[in-house]
Amino acid sequence: MSTEVIQANKNWLVWARESVNYDKKTVAQKMRIKEETLDNWEKTGQLKYNDIIKLSKIYHIAPHLFFNANDPVYEKPFADFRTVKNKKVKSSSKIVFELRNAKARRETLLDIEEDDEDFIIPDFKLKDCNVNTIDEAIEAINNFVRLNTARRKNFTTDDWIIQIEKLGILVFQFYEIPPEDLRGYVIYYDKLPIIGINHQESDNAKKFTLFHELAHILLKKEGLSNFYSLNIKDYTEVKCNAIAGEILIPSTVIKQEVENRNVENFTDEKLIKELSKKYGVSNEVIVRKFLNENFITKKEYEKFKEKLNKFIFDSPKTESKRPPR
Repeated sequence: MSTEVIQANKNWLVWARESVNYDKKTVAQKMRIKEETLDNWEKTGQLKYNDIIKLSKIYHIAPHLFFNANDPVYEKPFADFRTVKNKKVKSSSKIVFELRNAKARRETLLDIEEDDEDFIIPDFKLKDCNVNTIDEAIEAINNFVRLNTARRKNFTTDDWIIQIEKLGILVFQFYEIPPEDLRGYVIYYDKLPIIGINHQESDNAKKFTLFHELAHILLKKEGLSNFYSLNIKDYTEVKCNAIAGEILIPSTVIKQEVENRNVENFTDEKLIKELSKKYGVSNEVIVRKFLNENFITKKEYEKFKEKLNKFIFDSPKTESKRPPR
């Protein structure tokens, strides 16, 4: 059977490739075949079973899908807030696989809950929260995770993940995608919504991403985020950044620091590093707070943006090794 030519559903062959954003040339190279051979498979649905198995591994799907008598339904494109140099970017296959795997893990947990009466998934506590402003979002989060000075300064990303998962939210860390491609994502459900954050970032940067994505959940706005620039035009991303920044270090605290220090140069790297270390946040959070409070004007930003972006986003990342299982 492995060498016998069999009939598959050609539409599923096309769907499987397109759903993970592979072009024919890429798949042909992975299969070590000519592009014309793949093109023929997708036109006729006729290929060997061994090739079906190889394709299923490349596309990360079950082989039996290729024999489905019904045609595939193309899902609505996932909301994508990412930009590179102010231009929209296409999701890589790694991002598609990460989202697909996250959904599968959620489904596994729901199946376990259905089969095991002793396994109970907590209710999603923010499901009925309706927030429109940054202040409303901060209040809602404070009601559930008890924000205070000690937690803001001392909690690691892992500490905050524990608190957020108590809200009935799944939090995953992903490892194989560069932060400039994807810092985080949200897949929204009324039960067991999902947050994904990039393990390659520093702990302080991950904290910012975690609360940025929590803001997405509060706003019920799922999607992909990278916000790998200080100059972001998308309103949802700007709002989520502001919420995350306010959670990690309130504006009142920043204003007090500025007053006490009599700060004049808000682009001083030494100042930014001191404040980020003092409050356990990334350099990015401090600069964004300065921008939001207009301590750095638009004119100053245009003058120093390359310096600030390099200082913030070119800092060393943590290694992306997976923890031991």
